[in-house]
Amino acid sequence: MRKLYRKLELIRNPLTSVRKNVKGRVLSDRKWIIPFFASLLVSITLFLSAIFGLFNTPNGGDQLPFDIISFARTEDSSGYFVESDLKKSFNTSGYASMEAPRLAYLISGTKGDSHRMMRTLQAVYHPRNQYVLHLDLEAPPRERLELTNMVKIDPTFREVENVRVMAQSNLVTYKGPTMIACTLQAIAILLKESLDWDWFLNLSASDYPLVTQDDLLHVFSNLSRNLNFIEHTQIAGWKLNSRAKPIIVDPGLYLSKKSDIAWTTQRRSLPTSFKLYTGSAWVALTRTFVEYCIWGWDNLPRTILMYYTNFVSSPEGYFHTVICNTDEFRSTAISHDLHYIAWDTPPKQHPISLSMKDFDKMVKSNAPFARKFHKNDPVLDKIDKELLGRTGRFAAGAWCIGSSEGGADPCSVRGNDSVFAPGPGAKRLQVLLKTLMSEDSGKKQCS
Repeated sequence: MRKLYRKLELIRNPLTSVRKNVKGRVLSDRKWIIPFFASLLVSITLFLSAIFGLFNTPNGGDQLPFDIISFARTEDSSGYFVESDLKKSFNTSGYASMEAPRLAYLISGTKGDSHRMMRTLQAVYHPRNQYVLHLDLEAPPRERLELTNMVKIDPTFREVENVRVMAQSNLVTYKGPTMIACTLQAIAILLKESLDWDWFLNLSASDYPLVTQDDLLHVFSNLSRNLNFIEHTQIAGWKLNSRAKPIIVDPGLYLSKKSDIAWTTQRRSLPTSFKLYTGSAWVALTRTFVEYCIWGWDNLPRTILMYYTNFVSSPEGYFHTVICNTDEFRSTAISHDLHYIAWDTPPKQHPISLSMKDFDKMVKSNAPFARKFHKNDPVLDKIDKELLGRTGRFAAGAWCIGSSEGGADPCSVRGNDSVFAPGPGAKRLQVLLKTLMSEDSGKKQCS
């Protein structure tokens, strides 16, 4: 009966049961409200802490918002790029080292030049300097071995260990980019073997000095270490069409036998991202600049090198174009190659070979080097005697402290190589540099 009564009540008031169930469910569902508001309060607290912490520095300073990623330093963002770190590692002031300078030489030659290279090496030798000799692939293996043996058996070279013969011989094509490739390889070797030098100079077997190394090092001791001696002028007018537009291919880049450069029928347009410069292939470049050419942290040296791969007479333009298109080095370029070179009128493809009749002109030029000379020309003996004071293997120098009695070699005994004994050659060179450093000459840098 009770069950029947409940069913009847349910049928009569169906909403009563529903209200009871809903009421109980609502009361049970309200259990989530307290955790919800607690979590919301914690989230808001953390969010506000993050916001105010971002806009306030640990030191309570007045830095601008988002300084954590330095948006406020857009005017000088160099510190955030790897290139700036590389630049800082190089000395560009030129006055950081008070030590006497050191020079790094590349002396290059071809078939039949081994003895001429040795004579030039001995004339410019000094224990402070570094030397690399390159005899190109046109020379037979026998001659390269002979050159290597002449270096090995010299007691001074063996003791000081500053003369190296490049084991890898390269083909060098006249007017082609292989000469630049060989020069850059020699620079890389010099940088690998020793960073303790200040200027790089390239000479050939047909070059010869007109001053002693004591003269040169003494004068360079008073120079800023950031000066580059590189004769240069901007290519303009008809030279742009005759030099910049033709495309050449140097077979020395891919053949094992030497041949002349090949000219293509296609011509290219002039570059617009950099200006073209030309000048002498003989240079005296700072270590800082040649490091830049090897490292090329802003890619300009590599870009220009690739451009000059198909450029006629690239040795007379590569370094010149790089230095004059780089802000850090443009003002360091002194337009002189430190050579006395005589040309025909009008100039021909090659300079005049110097002889006795040119001796006085060479001396009056005040240049420290001259080219080009025939092998064993008598004027070389005159230079040895009157300008270099050379009686033995090497030119006179304060580092040679041995006795010369009985024809003995005074350089067989080495003294302090940081002491110099400058002679008349130093005075001549100082006159030249004074002219080059004048205000009028400075205005012509990369102009």
